[in-house]
Amino acid sequence: MNFAYMKKMNLFARIFHLFNGKEIESKGIEVYKTCRHYKIITMYKLIGGSYLSGEPVFILPLEITAENLSKVIFECLNHSCLVSKSEEDKIWNNRKQLLKKIKETSFNALYKNSVNCDIICVENQKITIEPKIYLGLRKGLVTDTERVVELDFSKSNYMDVAQVVIDLLT
Repeated sequence: MNFAYMKKMNLFARIFHLFNGKEIESKGIEVYKTCRHYKIITMYKLIGGSYLSGEPVFILPLEITAENLSKVIFECLNHSCLVSKSEEDKIWNNRKQLLKKIKETSFNALYKNSVNCDIICVENQKITIEPKIYLGLRKGLVTDTERVVELDFSKSNYMDVAQVVIDLLT
């Protein structure tokens, strides 16, 4: 994935945002399933709508219950937020530290050796679970649009989110 290109696109998105009105509140996380663990990474929204991976992160055993997985998912979603330019720079500069925390040598290695999905919660009303497909170093991860799942957000269905994630990543 070309990070210089992503930064240029983010600048374009920021400029576009200045003329586009209100920012929609959304939060996001990434869930990766490797051969031994779930790796859950908090995402931080940038002005313009793209996301950066950051902390907190969790590495969990595959045998985790849906209830415990849902607790971690919602803990990370609660940490996810819109970040300022200075916070964005700090997150960019901590990417090597993030890789150490999730015990990976590179994001490319993580993408190649896992299946994953993003979980996006929009204005605390709707949760979208987007399975991803890895298309190689040049194209990165893309959403598998045929398997996207949308759920209404409510405290009563928080375990449904975890079960959908478990099912999609199996």
